[in-house]
Formats: sequence, C-alpha cells, structure tokens
Amino acid sequence: MSDAQDILEYASDVNFAKNAGFKIVEDLEAMKLDIVNFFMKNRLTIYGIVEKTTQKLIGSIDLRVRGEGADFGWSIHPDYWGRGLMPEAVSCLRDFAFNQLKLQVLTASHFVGNRQSGRVMEKIGMKKLGQIYDDYAGESLLADYYALMREEYLNQV
Repeated sequence: MSDAQDILEYASDVNFAKNAGFKIVEDLEAMKLDIVNFFMKNRLTIYGIVEKTTQKLIGSIDLRVRGEGADFGWSIHPDYWGRGLMPEAVSCLRDFAFNQLKLQVLTASHFVGNRQSGRVMEKIGMKKLGQIYDDYAGESLLADYYALMREEYLNQV
C-alpha cells in the first residue's frame, strides 16, 4: 500500500488511463481498493517498475499465463515515456517467459491510438497479426494485436 500515491499520480490521468485500459481513479482510497482488488490478487504475475535512483514506483508490467502462452500488459507514468524503460522491462519478462517458463507464444495488444506500446512490441520482436476489438469501460475500442512465437524468439537471440 505504500506505493498507492505513486500509482495514483499516473492512474488518475485520463489519457493515460484510457491508453492503459485502466479505469480512472481519482482519490487515494479508491486507489488502495484497486490495489487490493487487482494487484494483490495477481501478485505473482504483476511486477512493479521502479526508477533506479529514487526507488519510486513508476509503472507495472504483468504476464497473464494461459496454458502454453501468455499475454503481456504494462503501464508507466507519462513523465517516463520515451526513455527506453518499457522495452527494457518487457524484454526481461519476455526472456523469463520463454527461458524459464518455456512458454510457446506471447501476445499483447494496444488501443490504436497508443502507438508507443506498439513500438515497444516491435522492439522486442513481436509481429502485428491484425486488429481486434477490446473493451474499455463498456466501450469497444479497436486494438492492434501482436504475437511472438518461441521459435521466432530463439532465432532472434
């Protein structure tokens, strides 16, 4: 719970929340409730991203394993966009998924307006397969869908 204020700083931003697929959180108590209902229940697959010098929580990354595959998700405070932090974090989790968990496929999607996430997916070797509709706050939004197969990953390293 000590990171609730750090998460609230970026989760309360309307543009950030929509691109990340988060519901908008406006106060600290609601943020703490969200932490209990989402982050704590998924603690084995959600990891914090911490700024190295200040140790401040600036984002999160998660891996939702389903059978022999998994889906990525991530978010980072807008003040840290464009610094190469997400490709670094996603690459680490990708390597873990293929090398330790021995998964066969990783997938991810981003809303069409969130091109930065698409660049992260491309930087770690994922290929765009097409588009899907994804739900955000009861609204269907168009999303680009990416995947990386284990065999493709092994050929890249």
